[in-house]
Amino acid sequence: MPKTTQFEKLRKSRRRKRFFRRTLGLLAAVILITACLAVIAIVYQLDLRSGLENTIASMKNGPGFPISLAEMNPQALLPMGSDVAVATNSGTFLYNSNGALMNSCLNDYRTPQVKAAGGKLLSYDLGGTGLRVDNKAKNLYQTTVTGALLAADLSQTGALAVAQTTPGATALVSAYNPRFELMYSWTVQDSYITGVSLSNRGDMMSCAGLTMEGQHIVSYLRVHHFDQDEEAAKVPLPDEVIASMVWTDAGEIQVVTDKSLCLFDSQGEQLAKVALPNQPLTFENIPGALYVAYGDYRDPGGVTILAYDGMLEKTGSATVTRRLLSLSADGDHLLALTEGELYLGDPALRELKPRGRGDLYLVALAGNHIYGLAPDGLIWDTL
Repeated sequence: MPKTTQFEKLRKSRRRKRFFRRTLGLLAAVILITACLAVIAIVYQLDLRSGLENTIASMKNGPGFPISLAEMNPQALLPMGSDVAVATNSGTFLYNSNGALMNSCLNDYRTPQVKAAGGKLLSYDLGGTGLRVDNKAKNLYQTTVTGALLAADLSQTGALAVAQTTPGATALVSAYNPRFELMYSWTVQDSYITGVSLSNRGDMMSCAGLTMEGQHIVSYLRVHHFDQDEEAAKVPLPDEVIASMVWTDAGEIQVVTDKSLCLFDSQGEQLAKVALPNQPLTFENIPGALYVAYGDYRDPGGVTILAYDGMLEKTGSATVTRRLLSLSADGDHLLALTEGELYLGDPALRELKPRGRGDLYLVALAGNHIYGLAPDGLIWDTL
């Protein structure tokens, strides 16, 4: 067998090195392409571009406060991070903490409804056909549905759920991903849909159903998982009407009815239930906490505010002797707005102290800020 010369050994060594370099380069290219595709998928699914637009809009310089809102007829203030949305009959106007107008979301809805989540604003016409989603900088989505809108919700990730009337059924509920692409559809045959709520990740949904059984009203908590074809749960609540549903970070559903507070897991199993002491005046239902107010400020006992944690355990209570206008909470603070005074409390409501501002009639907690509506316009203050 002929011996391999030194030259041939050197040539084979070079070929091996060349093959190794090419293989390594190909592997690096594959990794780079995979990483780029992953980044593109994340940006596409989570709509990070909208988050960047929000950040830029929040930094916009403005004239400061107060901001005159003459002839705008504000109906509500909604927190959007550290910024605020002012809902009016003709649209919603978004301002940052510098007092700059970031976006004007105009509409001609007869019964406008607005919800804010994840830096986006959902507006729709209850009983009408118009619906739109905006961020702090621009309109992201606008549509006219074929039926009458019954309810809608927006998740923290930007997923959208819409319930509307449809021929041949009581309702059609559709869910869309953050890019407004249809990902789930459910035709409802056996109950009217009065509310929808998306989980924080936008992968599950609860619906409030309402029907008559004999002479009795029965509400149904209906739970759907978007990766399953069948309804996950249909829980009856006889002689009760669901007023609010909120998903927690743990994937549980806090439900407020006209008679009770309830907690369910994502499979519809009841984890806790608390009867309301009296017909509530108002309530605040946020993930991990519930606040309920009842009573009459004209009575000696005044208006009582009760605080509950995420397991519906009572954590505290307070009393106000003025007419209660609203409750606002963000998990770190509670605002109780009364006629002639604003009160600030801790989340467990172990104390409730006056803020010394008696001219407000709308308020919102936004980060470490309080936005309020006073006779001279929109005001801003720190906690």
